Amino acid sequence: MRSLLAAAWGLVAASAIAVAGQVVSEPKAAVDFHSSQWLEEKGNALAAEASKSSGGVATLALDTYPNSNTLLAARTATGASELHRQMSDDFFVVAGEGDVVTGGHMVDPKDTAPGEVRGTRVEGGQSHKLHKGDVLHIPPNVPHQTIIAPGQSFVYYVIKVGPPPARMVPASR
Repeated sequence: MRSLLAAAWGLVAASAIAVAGQVVSEPKAAVDFHSSQWLEEKGNALAAEASKSSGGVATLALDTYPNSNTLLAARTATGASELHRQMSDDFFVVAGEGDVVTGGHMVDPKDTAPGEVRGTRVEGGQSHKLHKGDVLHIPPNVPHQTIIAPGQSFVYYVIKVGPPPARMVPASR
């Protein structure tokens, strides 16, 4: 009888450990891959779309994660100034060229969504001339604006990263 009870308690303990392991461990994320050829093909299609839009921009949302997301963007015209209160932007240039001005101050800033500010332009910032293969990191709360020369296009892969998601913390003993 004792060995039967010990075995039962052993099974209960093993089940509890397995359940606890499932609760504590984080799910494995899928791996997302976008080849340079795929990015260029999609980017060319977006640039054609951007050239027909009134704002000169077209985007394609790609992947969403707990505290970040990715997108492919194409510009054929200068955009508004932007500031993201919680998100950083990482630009990876796929094709074309653009001038991204960072820092300084926004002219006519307006809140457009929670944590998002848009303005007419950036003044007093630093200019970064970007070409295919270049990477630019823009931290949260930094005004920025992408300027495109007439007749040019700029295709870039963007990783937007926010603050880490809240995590459950075990109760203290």
